[in-house]
Amino acid sequence: MFSKNLGVMLYVDDVAAEKVFWKAVGFDIVAESEVMGFETFDMKSHADSTATFTVYAKEFIRQVSPEVIDMQPSVLFETEDIEGLQARIAGLTATCSPVNAEPFPNFNFASPSGQYYAVKGN
Repeated sequence: MFSKNLGVMLYVDDVAAEKVFWKAVGFDIVAESEVMGFETFDMKSHADSTATFTVYAKEFIRQVSPEVIDMQPSVLFETEDIEGLQARIAGLTATCSPVNAEPFPNFNFASPSGQYYAVKGN
């Protein structure tokens, strides 16, 4: 059986820039380490979340799992305050869309590595 916890691995060009960005967005950095000389960190969208995102340098992944380097998850976050979160993220990156009404309140944005994420309003 799988546990209730979920881990998502993100492969990025600049781990340090991603950490600064996600902290500014409001994520909790729950662990930081170095693996084979590469910086990595774990983060959660909320302290009580059962989902953990682990951020790895693409160069590290090329060394240990080159077959997955081009795989990118499509991640959908949820929020109670879509307007407030959109404004916060729009202040951090030029790649943040306005809030769209259809098919449900949503917006998307890219992190410093150019990976896009979606946000759905509750």
